[in-house]
Amino acid sequence: MTQPNTLKEINIIKKRLSWGEIPPFYHMISNAVADLEGIHTHGFDHPLKRLIDRQNWNLDRLDGIESAMGKITVQRKPRITLFSGFQEKSFEVHCAPISQGGPVFVYANGDPFIDFKVWDPGTMRCLFRLPHFKEFIAHAFAKGDEADQLLVNYTAQLVDELLDKLAIDIDIEERKGQSLPQIINEIQQSLTPNQK
Repeated sequence: MTQPNTLKEINIIKKRLSWGEIPPFYHMISNAVADLEGIHTHGFDHPLKRLIDRQNWNLDRLDGIESAMGKITVQRKPRITLFSGFQEKSFEVHCAPISQGGPVFVYANGDPFIDFKVWDPGTMRCLFRLPHFKEFIAHAFAKGDEADQLLVNYTAQLVDELLDKLAIDIDIEERKGQSLPQIINEIQQSLTPNQK
């Protein structure tokens, strides 16, 4: 069987394996992943879109110019630090701009040392949130089926792809915390009995 490439394909496998009844836990995770999958195609506002919005970039710091046609070009990309890991019951990826050697966690408007005109942690800090994902990973590899495991691995791949796309426009200067593949690997290893 070929590896599924989309959430839709994984959901079809899940329906087949569960006799047409999608369990609520799987459904919740699948919906969160669907939101991630559609970040760049749906019209709703999102922290990723706010970060790459050149209208909010501090052109003085980035050695940028805006042409008469409104096109913005910069000599360097805005710099951020990424923080990933579990916050309470969710896997989250947060970011913060760099200012004078360290990340900024508070609201800033017109700060000449930040690469953004406005930095609003309330709407820009949390890039992704996957509720109850740690529990779902454990479920998938302890007693889940093939579709559960495919969904976990697909989600890790999707998060990496979104961060790679972000890196086209934004300089991710530092990554702190664990990546989703690292966390998945640790959980899998903790569920595997020691073999002697």
